[in-house]
Amino acid sequence: MPTSSNSPSSRIHQVIQAQRLPMGSIYVEQPLPCPQFERIGPFLLLHHWQDLLPGNQSPYEVGVGPHPHRGFSPVTCIYAGGLRHRDSLGNDHVIHAGGTQWIDAGNGIVHSERPDDTLAENGGMLELIQFWINTPSEVKMNAASYHPLSAAETPSWNESGWKIGLVQGRWNEHESPIVSSHPLRIANLKADAAGSSMNISIPMGWTGLLYVLDGAILVDGQRTEGRHMATIVPGEVESIHIESLDACRVLMLVGAPFDEPVISHGPFVMSTYEEIQRAILDYHDGKMGTLTEP
Repeated sequence: MPTSSNSPSSRIHQVIQAQRLPMGSIYVEQPLPCPQFERIGPFLLLHHWQDLLPGNQSPYEVGVGPHPHRGFSPVTCIYAGGLRHRDSLGNDHVIHAGGTQWIDAGNGIVHSERPDDTLAENGGMLELIQFWINTPSEVKMNAASYHPLSAAETPSWNESGWKIGLVQGRWNEHESPIVSSHPLRIANLKADAAGSSMNISIPMGWTGLLYVLDGAILVDGQRTEGRHMATIVPGEVESIHIESLDACRVLMLVGAPFDEPVISHGPFVMSTYEEIQRAILDYHDGKMGTLTEP
């Protein structure tokens, strides 16, 4: 059952449990979209996948094969194992735990996402979160691009008992090398024990969410456990307060909302139905490029 904050000054609106859903041969935790929210600001979808791979598999038997995207940014944070990205732009790259794969799908890209060869062959834990970020209509047809960010390249620091890894945006004096077409701040937060407490500044007009991978936190007094999402709404205060209740990991997605139509169809997110129809035709005509696998 979702819960709501009783404090009129709190930016936390609801705490919602993720749904466990089948995705082909795997299961993912999906807090967004959900019955309460089709989307939250620019954030359209969040999938959390954690699985122990058995090994003795071909890399092409695991993960997701070639598929297209247009009109938004699919982003993947890797928490355990390694994920190989290949795409129609010619990129072929593996990101390991602590890193991020950021795609600006723009006018179209075809890519695959599979465990790296060693993980597929030897087995082991693979854990990742993929989330989709809408992009403003004026940049939806920009050229597609891919931006890998390794753990070593991710701005990271310790603050008030929390380890923070900044995936995108600015946080005080820290800034991520990944550039977005829209104001965002995306970060991974980790506490090793209970009692780590800090205020997080968030512009008053911004919205977003905190997704707890495991452990539990208090955010503005609201208990939020693993596999739950706390939604953040615009408000008259410029911060939220977060406290770890035990060892925990949290993904923060916040950004400025923009008021534009959102029309989605499978892997395409556009502003009109006509643009969706064009995306389907362009993909089948090969205008988003091609990607083949053995």
